[in-house]
Amino acid sequence: MKKIIMLVLVLSQFINGFSQRTIKEWKVVNLSVNNGSSNSAASFYGDNQIVFSSEKDGRFHLYVGSIQNDDVKDKKPFIEAKTMEMSAAFTSNENTVYFTRSVYGKENTVKYNKDKASRIAIFKATKSSNGKWGNEISMPFNSNKYDVGHPALSPDNTKLYFSSNMPGTIGKTDIYVVDILGNGEYSEPKNLGKKVNTTGNELYPYVDKNNRLSFASNGHSNNMGGLDIYLYSLNSDEDLLHFDSPINSKSDDFSYVYNYNTKRGFLTSNRSGGKGQDDIYIFFEEEKEIKENKKDKTCSQELIGTVYLNATQEVIPFAIITLKDDNGNVVKTFATKKDAKFKFNVKCGTSYKIEATKLGHKTSERIMVTNGQNGVIGSKNIFLTKKVEVASSKEKKDFIGKVGFEYNKTNLEKRYTYELDKAIIKMKKNKKITIHFESHTDSRAETDFNMELSVERIRVLKEYLGFNGIYRKRITGDAFGETKPLNRCTKEVECTESEYLLNRRTTFVLKGE
Repeated sequence: MKKIIMLVLVLSQFINGFSQRTIKEWKVVNLSVNNGSSNSAASFYGDNQIVFSSEKDGRFHLYVGSIQNDDVKDKKPFIEAKTMEMSAAFTSNENTVYFTRSVYGKENTVKYNKDKASRIAIFKATKSSNGKWGNEISMPFNSNKYDVGHPALSPDNTKLYFSSNMPGTIGKTDIYVVDILGNGEYSEPKNLGKKVNTTGNELYPYVDKNNRLSFASNGHSNNMGGLDIYLYSLNSDEDLLHFDSPINSKSDDFSYVYNYNTKRGFLTSNRSGGKGQDDIYIFFEEEKEIKENKKDKTCSQELIGTVYLNATQEVIPFAIITLKDDNGNVVKTFATKKDAKFKFNVKCGTSYKIEATKLGHKTSERIMVTNGQNGVIGSKNIFLTKKVEVASSKEKKDFIGKVGFEYNKTNLEKRYTYELDKAIIKMKKNKKITIHFESHTDSRAETDFNMELSVERIRVLKEYLGFNGIYRKRITGDAFGETKPLNRCTKEVECTESEYLLNRRTTFVLKGE
């Protein structure tokens, strides 16, 4: 298996001094079932249907739709809603389904209790002779102390893969597997190890007919931004494969599934241009013809990209972009305009360093190696971080509360949610109230990791409120990482644990009371 996923298949023929090439490129299309809310986690239900999660009034449930002309139509409820249901996986005979369900309270019951915290767990249901789903069973490895979700089955139905933040995880959320032993018994969960799992999040596993595991992660070094989709062979010890654009983007991309019979796949993304918070996209190969001058043997490429602010993903205009060769020599300098975009002509098969600078921001660098094919390289965006802005010695007085996280952790523990749970009760009583989070870390880890930590904590909080019935459009947040300390504790200063604790804070404000 090659280290780079080939998204383009080239067929060449030479006509009248020109090379005419037919290339096959992935086309990614937004589905018509998407709307202003969230739709995600499509799974195949035969060749002609998908089952997916859809949000309504802040609650997620499973729906089924038919695949028609590279779109999904005729959306209708799939399984009786109990609390919230997401992400399903079917056995090959389609008579058994594993799915994610939100469970409430320390008794881990499926009875909805709006004032209790929630966990997610995996349930199994079977189809009766009349075609209805029932006999729902909670998996024995579920727990009221951690989350278990996003099930996926091996092609032979003997293994169940899932994501969890159970004790023993390498990072925040890892991919695990259990053997299905029969008679309702399962082996102990096994962590897939550091080849797959990182200190970040690994979510939404899926296993195709060739026993290749796809999953979403924000912890691998070649990440394009947010969650990216990766592919790993479970039959060998080959390198992890990473999808380039347009499968991955600078936003969250996850829940990848592919049908080799129809040559169609689905993924979920919150990339720009979508209809809601998360949208489901269908992808397939499409042929495209291009002509090149056969006599021109010079291989060149066009590198394009955009400069973004790490904390908010907003564009940063008027930055200076410097292109350097592998010896550090300046090849060309480019000043971005209001759109924050840059463009360079580069040689094929060459190593470059891209450097971005702007007053008030830390210099950012990115290493890249061009391939051997003429044309446009995928976007190589750069993310800048604002320099430390020392805040006032006191927090803003208008916040209503704080949420606690353990050092370098993102799992939300019940003992730290007292003030947040009170805010949820207020928001349920008054539908006009919105909530805004600000997430900060101390300065002890790497700057990029601290920013990712802040972003992930806000995502966890949004998910927590969503599972407790708060519509996502009422929730906003800003990630600041280590950039706004309340005291002297920057990278250059060693501090006490209590001083670091002051900077490690996540606050929230209720608006519209």
